[in-house]
Amino acid sequence: MDTSERHFQSDLAEIAAEKYKAGTLSRRGFLTAMGALGLVPLLGNRAIAQASEVVVCNWGGQASDILRDLLGKAFEEETGIPVRVDGAGPSAGKVRAMVESGAVVWDVCDSGAGSAIVMNGAGVIQNIDYSIVDKSKVLDGTALPFAVGNYVFSYAMAHNPTMLPDGGPQTWADVWNVEDFPGMRTFRKSVRGQLEAAAQAMGVPKEDVYEFLDDEGIKAAIAKFRELRDNIIVWGSGSDSQNLFLQGEVAMGNIYSTRGFLLKDQMEPGTFKMTYDGALLQPGMWVVPKDNPAGTETAMNFIATVQDPQLQADWFVAIGNGPINPAAAALIPAELSEWNPNTPENVAKQVIYNDEWYGKNQVSAEELYIDALIG
Repeated sequence: MDTSERHFQSDLAEIAAEKYKAGTLSRRGFLTAMGALGLVPLLGNRAIAQASEVVVCNWGGQASDILRDLLGKAFEEETGIPVRVDGAGPSAGKVRAMVESGAVVWDVCDSGAGSAIVMNGAGVIQNIDYSIVDKSKVLDGTALPFAVGNYVFSYAMAHNPTMLPDGGPQTWADVWNVEDFPGMRTFRKSVRGQLEAAAQAMGVPKEDVYEFLDDEGIKAAIAKFRELRDNIIVWGSGSDSQNLFLQGEVAMGNIYSTRGFLLKDQMEPGTFKMTYDGALLQPGMWVVPKDNPAGTETAMNFIATVQDPQLQADWFVAIGNGPINPAAAALIPAELSEWNPNTPENVAKQVIYNDEWYGKNQVSAEELYIDALIG
């Protein structure tokens, strides 16, 4: 399911929840609507689940397996409470629909700062209890009242050297240079993490990207993507971008650093490179829906448990999620350090994600961006 479909599905869920809450849709009608959106199986599973379990929702794929086997197992060993991972994708719309309908099935959600701000504004997530969760175990700026950092990742430039025998791109301007750097490129089918690359391709220093991206700057960045449109294959999910490289369909692109971390082992030696130069560094955030079934304290205890620096380091080794706990850096194997988006050396190369800019501009920029690529 691509981004626009997820947005549409979330919107339908919100509408159903609003009607149910207002009394204009029966419970049966509400469940029927949720079933059509693929949410009823989750409700059914939860209905028969043990009250003492913790359900963590993330974005599926290999990340779900690792979260269950690594973080979930550690929490169960510490507390005796089992952890179940639901990879349905905790979009703001789904969380809001669950809370407002009184049918909350998730205890802890893997979200982002922008979505957390939206959910907090809607009043559907709880404040983080910092008497349990340790602020000193996350990066500065990621201990918000209503969300707390869980890991960091980047939108980074990657390429296949064997498809570019005269040399790969070193800058975003090179990615836009189809004459000297031929081949298809891949960019995300959502604006997040993409306009920053276009701005730098126009010569904007990374420190000035968000200042440049005012209304006129956004239009200029969108126009830059129109220039490249015929050379772009968009990716919807992280696995899409991974497969495009594995199948040799693209020579370069802007992908999640976590996917690059996996591709370094999946592709033949010498066929994959990734750099943090000009990348966008973004934190992921834990949020706790209101009225979560396992209760506030249990959810906070789960978050606190997975702040452990060794767990954070093991999480990185397993899938490439950069540790949110600075103390984990020293525990990462030296041979993998160059892939950690959160080392001081790599942070210095990157644009730092700006919540305020996304809160103000994401919706309008998204429409323009999608139209430029596939409209």
